[in-house]
Amino acid sequence: MLGGQGDEWDAQNDMVSALVGSLLMVGVVALLQRTEARPRFHSVPVSLAGRDARASGSEGTGVGWGEEDAERNTFAHSNARDTRKHFLPIAVVCYVAFWIALAIHPLDRSDWLLENLLIFISVTVLALTYGKFEFSNFSYALILIFLAFHTIGAHYTYAKVPAGFWMQDWLHLNRNHYDRVIHFSFGFLLLYPMHEMLVRSAHARPEWAIWLSVAALAALNSFSKSFKPSSRELFDPISTPLISVRKVTFGTHRKTWQAAFVGAMLTAIVLIFASKQSTSRA
Repeated sequence: MLGGQGDEWDAQNDMVSALVGSLLMVGVVALLQRTEARPRFHSVPVSLAGRDARASGSEGTGVGWGEEDAERNTFAHSNARDTRKHFLPIAVVCYVAFWIALAIHPLDRSDWLLENLLIFISVTVLALTYGKFEFSNFSYALILIFLAFHTIGAHYTYAKVPAGFWMQDWLHLNRNHYDRVIHFSFGFLLLYPMHEMLVRSAHARPEWAIWLSVAALAALNSFSKSFKPSSRELFDPISTPLISVRKVTFGTHRKTWQAAFVGAMLTAIVLIFASKQSTSRA
């Protein structure tokens, strides 16, 4: 039913891949915070690369630390407004052209349609909310890179992506693990945009927003694992037994929430360590 990622153990490994990707991005975030820390701000970790959000006209809202702290609680945008205006349209056009090219003669049209449901939903949400919330250029780039990886998987089906076979031969694996690459990329590439949204839209404190992002990504990954088999049962009930759907859907939620909790705790430890290191240099 799920090709190369069908049983509960496989789904658990997918969650681990997403979790590892999220934690690696947390490490990158911590390094950015320490690199860009300003001497007068050491009580909490510095938010990510927020120097020039005001130049682009989409600065974030502070969380009660004063005007200077509000500036610190913003995210990376282009150095100039004109750069931002041109970046997103060009990036979207490039992705749309890439998507159209891979929409031609996919290996399995029904699987392609199913995999693209998540892309259609994601792009629709981003488009409808664009007028109320704009991500930074960096976040949009990360989102589009992930969607490009997913588009490749939809074209070939995850079990037959050529890059996965290259990795299988190179690492002497027992199967094509491109699905692991996608789950790893989900955590690694989307943590920054999730963190940005929580800080700028929900006004969460930066040090809390990072581990909340890990938990949110784990929950979203759980939803995607439930969404795919349920959709297969809806669109193709003959070849997709309901009992198999229930096994994957209900059998993986427990592991998903465990991964979300562990990810949140590990990220909190990383943030506490980064905060103490920053304070010690004050």
